[in-house]
Amino acid sequence: MGIKRSLLLISIFSLVAISACARPPSDITDTPESPDSTPESPDSTPEAPDDDYSPNAPDEAADGYAPPPEAPTPSATFTILPGGSYPELDQICGATDYPIECVRFISPYLNDSIKIDPLNVLKVGIHVATNMTIEALNLAIKIRDDPKTSPNAQSCLRVCTENYDLIPDGNELALRAIEERNWSDLRNQLSGDLTSVNTCIDVYHEGNLASPMRDMDSDLLALHRVLLHIAVDMVKF
Repeated sequence: MGIKRSLLLISIFSLVAISACARPPSDITDTPESPDSTPESPDSTPEAPDDDYSPNAPDEAADGYAPPPEAPTPSATFTILPGGSYPELDQICGATDYPIECVRFISPYLNDSIKIDPLNVLKVGIHVATNMTIEALNLAIKIRDDPKTSPNAQSCLRVCTENYDLIPDGNELALRAIEERNWSDLRNQLSGDLTSVNTCIDVYHEGNLASPMRDMDSDLLALHRVLLHIAVDMVKF
């Protein structure tokens, strides 16, 4: 009987030991953890930022490097020429829709003997427009007469050559209107020149074709818009 009781007690102690090993350490540890040592849950809500924190503001790097400050707002004064060679031209061109093109096309033909005012800038610009148009006309004729040019492109180029051929004469009449101080004729002639350029550009869009003279057409359009703007809004007779 004593042997059986001893075996029973040994079996009970063995089961208790096995059960204790199978339990996780946290279940058998009665010592509470320090509040500071409790690991942060990965799903815990992050600490709220300070009130003056801006979510879009660039953070300073760990090595102490701060991002460069934002560029200052540019001055309202338009300029493109080095050293402000012709500030009066900058002012006139800056009031148009194509200030960069205006300065780029007209400034090479100015010098110290020319008083830079809207009327003289307009005169110089008309001469420049005539030269640019003749150059575009010659190129259009060359491409049009090339056997490799497709029939559709040739048709568009015929429209362009017909319209560009009108511009030099129109510019001469515009210069005459300036001499006669006829503002109405001046505006009408420059409007007609602009219409000729637009007609050439539009015919390619209507035919869904890429213009082989796209850059020249764009330059002519910009220059003629500049000239009309100066004539209508700045020239006073």
